[in-house]
Amino acid sequence: MTRDDWLAGQTRTFTALHGKRVDRWTGVEMALRENVAGTGPQFADPGVPCLQLYWLQAWLDDGSALEIGTYQGDDGFGLCGHPSEKRSDDGRWDGIFRWRPFPELPTGPVDHVAVFHERCFLAEVHFRIGARPLALVAGELEETHEGGLIFQRLDESVLAFTDLVAVDRIPWNTVRQIHPATS
Repeated sequence: MTRDDWLAGQTRTFTALHGKRVDRWTGVEMALRENVAGTGPQFADPGVPCLQLYWLQAWLDDGSALEIGTYQGDDGFGLCGHPSEKRSDDGRWDGIFRWRPFPELPTGPVDHVAVFHERCFLAEVHFRIGARPLALVAGELEETHEGGLIFQRLDESVLAFTDLVAVDRIPWNTVRQIHPATS
């Protein structure tokens, strides 16, 4: 299978969610900062308009689940999805990782799916679920020595945004050069 075939298959995996219903989201969240003032990991910041996830599961109304994570290519990472049977935390997540449900992400019928490629990666997937937006982006927040955060594109985490305007306004480390996928 060529890289283009695999990318087309991943595009179809996400577009196949159109018309389905997402009942809930679960997964593993990754801290934004490792240790804030000696109090431990920080998972939220009012200045960060997204969740940083190691992986995410979309649980559908038919009882199936799609696990969404990233894959590594030669010079970056992209989003990927595959069927999942994981039901809950297996007890191995601690420190900068925590398993949890994500009630802040939209649920309901998937009315729209748009998949975007950048270079040779599946860079972003935008949904409209129950009339609410959700953008999943291959990226990661890198903590600086001063405690700031750099928004990295095409990196190894899944960034989940419920505000599509925020995706455009983020000071990404590189210019977004996405284009709609064709399948």
